[in-house]
Amino acid sequence: MTDFDSDPSAARTARSAGTQLAIEPVELDRVTVLRVSGEIDVLTAPQLDAAIAQALSADDDHRCGVVVDMSAVTFLASAGLAVLAAGAQPRAGGQRLVLVANRSATVRPLQVTGLTDLLSVYSTATEAADALRVTHGGAVDDLAAQGDKPN
Repeated sequence: MTDFDSDPSAARTARSAGTQLAIEPVELDRVTVLRVSGEIDVLTAPQLDAAIAQALSADDDHRCGVVVDMSAVTFLASAGLAVLAAGAQPRAGGQRLVLVANRSATVRPLQVTGLTDLLSVYSTATEAADALRVTHGGAVDDLAAQGDKPN
């Protein structure tokens, strides 16, 4: 007999809980930030994959790339790691995928699998977006947009 057998309401609660994932896309000066929260597992990885594909396929020559902000991710399974590894592939136009991982639930799986060798990982979305802009020539563009001219 299991604990679920002794308490039928516990069985219904456990089965109905399910995996939760939310993805909020935010545009941040030529960078798409996907704010991800919840659990990334075999059930939710396709949702993350679709969001990354959509963000990377945006038809904008000036777009620098995509930041997947996993600051609010509580679980990262192998299915999610596979999606992120696929995102490491080079893209036409120089767009890149970078990650924000600052919790052990995300940092540790990335390190153990070696994905930190394939993808750049940052502590904050601002750091990640800034890095994308710099590697995409954004530092020069930002100076021109602000009207700053070197002496």
